[in-house]
Amino acid sequence: MLTYPEPVICHVAHALNPGGTERLVCELARAFSKKAKVIVATLEEPGKWGLELRQEGIPVFPLFREPGIDLNLVWNLSRLIREHRIALIHAHQYTPFFYAGLARLFNPGVKLIFHEHGRHYPEVLKRPKNIFNRLVLQPLASEIVAVSEEVKERLVKYEGLSRKRIRVIYNGIIPPETIPAGEKEKIRARLGFSRKDFIVATVGRFDPIKNLPMLLKAIAMARTKASQIKGLLIGDGPEMEKLKALTKELGLSEHIIFTGFRQDAVKLVQVADVFALSSFSEGTSLALLEAMAVGLPAVVTAVGGNPEIVKDGQTGLLVPSDDEVKMAAALSLLAEEPNLKVKMAEAAQKHFFEHFTFAKMVKEFEKLYEETLAA
Repeated sequence: MLTYPEPVICHVAHALNPGGTERLVCELARAFSKKAKVIVATLEEPGKWGLELRQEGIPVFPLFREPGIDLNLVWNLSRLIREHRIALIHAHQYTPFFYAGLARLFNPGVKLIFHEHGRHYPEVLKRPKNIFNRLVLQPLASEIVAVSEEVKERLVKYEGLSRKRIRVIYNGIIPPETIPAGEKEKIRARLGFSRKDFIVATVGRFDPIKNLPMLLKAIAMARTKASQIKGLLIGDGPEMEKLKALTKELGLSEHIIFTGFRQDAVKLVQVADVFALSSFSEGTSLALLEAMAVGLPAVVTAVGGNPEIVKDGQTGLLVPSDDEVKMAAALSLLAEEPNLKVKMAEAAQKHFFEHFTFAKMVKEFEKLYEETLAA
């Protein structure tokens, strides 16, 4: 068991603004602050959630990275390691790992875990970078963690890392509080849905990688067969205006609700009948795990970690990437087969509690921390 005040654990991440990876960083920092001394370093500004961590008593140090390769950041991170006697760095995503790795050159006693949460899309193979990673950065990592087998394989292909060095630890979340049926009905009504509507919901940042135009097209297509299907899009981002314009173009203005960013997203999603992800790429989607935890079947693209989370035909349905026809067919099937929807919902919730809880993930990281520090 880790003991306070030693060791000192430092999470290194990008700015902690609302997002899946950022949320996981904050939750891990909170969990281990009860077992050890924890600090956080952000490459940019602290971010909204970074400021919240500070208020909770967890130190957050912004490094304000300059554009390009900022070698001053390496020096500042090295100084942080020495001043706080950091024993273990948990670097989230590649760029934080890059800077933490270089800082370790000047602080060889510190242990370093590289934790990859997801990948850019599309990716381009860069052999010089692969060689640098294999010969310079990989030896500086004490351990390498991927959030799915698919992310692991991408690290091998696009970063040149050794498959043998990478272990998979799936994301986990604290099970959300479920709301009673009566409250669901009230929320549905407030949002503008009726009891007979079949609601398809998605939650996340509206980025191009989420391919939300495909979801809107699929809903429009599915409605030609099952007119009770409507959409609930919870979130915000650079694609918002484009999505609203497409909604109007598809004649869906009265059938799609955009809520914008909501702190209570996990409560809102519970009014839905099915959860959908149309992404081009995913790591281990926290929004998908939340949907499963509250008992929603999922229709998701067979990309990234999705096929490792959703058991096709049992806890939900997998469809090919960027295929609105198959997505529409899957949504129509669940809308027209309520017994199948209920069966999948129950299976999804059971699968979540068996494999994807936050407690299970924390236990795996605690074991990893102990092994790494003891090595």
